[in-house]
Order: sequence, then C-alpha cells, then structure tokens
Amino acid sequence: METMKESQQNQGIDLSDLGIMDLAQAEFYTADGGFTGLKYKGEDYKHIVLRRIMPIDQPMNYISIADHDNKEIAILKDVNDLAKDQRLIVERELDNRYYSPQVLDIMSVKDKLGYVYMEMRLRNKQGNEYDKSCAVKDVSRNIRMLSSNSVIIFDVDGNRYVVPDLQQLNKQSLRKLDSYLF
Repeated sequence: METMKESQQNQGIDLSDLGIMDLAQAEFYTADGGFTGLKYKGEDYKHIVLRRIMPIDQPMNYISIADHDNKEIAILKDVNDLAKDQRLIVERELDNRYYSPQVLDIMSVKDKLGYVYMEMRLRNKQGNEYDKSCAVKDVSRNIRMLSSNSVIIFDVDGNRYVVPDLQQLNKQSLRKLDSYLF
C-alpha cells in the first residue's frame, strides 16, 4: 500500500514547495523577553508570529509561521506532530494570540450606529468568570457559526469570544443572539 508521501511524490507534489515545515530541522524555544523563537534550517528567528490559516474548526492544523517582519518562514501542518516540549511552546503562543473566553450568558445586545454592543458573562481558560462589554461591527462577518452548534464573536478590538454549545446558553441569551446568527 502506498504511503501518503509516496502518493504525493508520484503526483509530483513536494511538500516543501508548499511551504510545509520540515520538523526534523525545526526547534521552537522561548527567547529573551518571553517571545517564541525558532531555529529552522540554520537560521535563528528570535521572535516569530504564529497564525492559524484554516480551517477554523481545526485550530491545531495549518499554522503559518512568520518572522518579526511578517515574512512567512513555513507552515506547520499539525501541532500534534511536534515533540511534547515543542508542542507546549507552540500551544502557549497560540493560546496567547487567540485568547478566546467562553460566553456563558448574554446580558444585553443593542444596535446603535452600525455597531452591536454586547454585555456578556465570560469564563476564561483558568475557570474565572467575569463580565465584559464589547462592540461588534459588521455582524455578518464578525459573528460566525463555527459548526451547527457553536459560534465565534469578533469584537472591534480583535478579541474573540466563543459559544462552544448554543444549547448551553439560557433561553434569554439565545434569543438575544439569535437574530445575528447566519
């Protein structure tokens, strides 16, 4: 039986041509100042930027790695392919960049001058609950269904808020959010 790599080679596809990272030549590390660094193919990048490319429902696949000047170095196909110590560094950086607390309750929603103002009850990754107000512009692009039952909300400051399961919201919260779900 032909492996995936052999199949791709037989089809003339070289993953390095697509920018896929060669994990044998990669070492992620924490640099001075707490930045995430990368030693890759003989180069030392002391401050890299990680961005999720797609799909949004597979957050640990296809991570773009760029240098501090925003020049792409490579694409990490799957974070889970990394050794544990390397994976933890990458996951920490992604968690910091894509901080997205869970929405527990939507207390109010108001439309005003092209913005939707929301007051929400949130839970962060550490389990702490708190109230937050935010403004959302262009709701058709910034309140999106992630799956048939989960939603992500992007505010004007670039923050993300996740409703992992719409059925877990109380009826009042769901009613306030319902008209913005497309």
